[in-house]
Amino acid sequence: MSIQKTILFLALTGVSTASLAAEAEKTPPAPSVFVKKASLDGMTEVEAGKLALSKSQDPAIRGFAERMVSDHGRANAELASLAKSKGIAAPKELDAEHKAMVSALNAKSGGDFDHAYAEHMQMDHSKAISLFESAAGSSDRDFAQFAEKTLPTLKEHKQLAEKLPGKSAPGG
Repeated sequence: MSIQKTILFLALTGVSTASLAAEAEKTPPAPSVFVKKASLDGMTEVEAGKLALSKSQDPAIRGFAERMVSDHGRANAELASLAKSKGIAAPKELDAEHKAMVSALNAKSGGDFDHAYAEHMQMDHSKAISLFESAAGSSDRDFAQFAEKTLPTLKEHKQLAEKLPGKSAPGG
């Protein structure tokens, strides 16, 4: 019961955060804020993808997870390199909030895991799209270009996440 309440809390805060972020981020975030948020979110996608590869038996979930590990791993490395060139330190490990998200996913199994993973991917990519759209307007041209270049992939990820089988499975 406690884990269910935690997951519900995290899901609700994630939705609230996404809504607030969409409104608050009409102005581009400072480069250091963008680096922190994008890095933590990207690392979370990689960790969640690794979990899906070890926990899911669904070929569609597993294929999507492989793509998340690959695409977000590559984007994380590029962002870390860009940040370093600007004198900004990118996070190297997840903070407590993102660790809790990964732990909540890890607590699930079978169809429950697939459903939670699909929901998580949809919600996280909505948040990421909002963040990157905002960052595309950054006065720092390098960060703006990185955001613009990454947006189409994030949008594709969201479309793919919306079609994941665990998302719409009856009783899932």
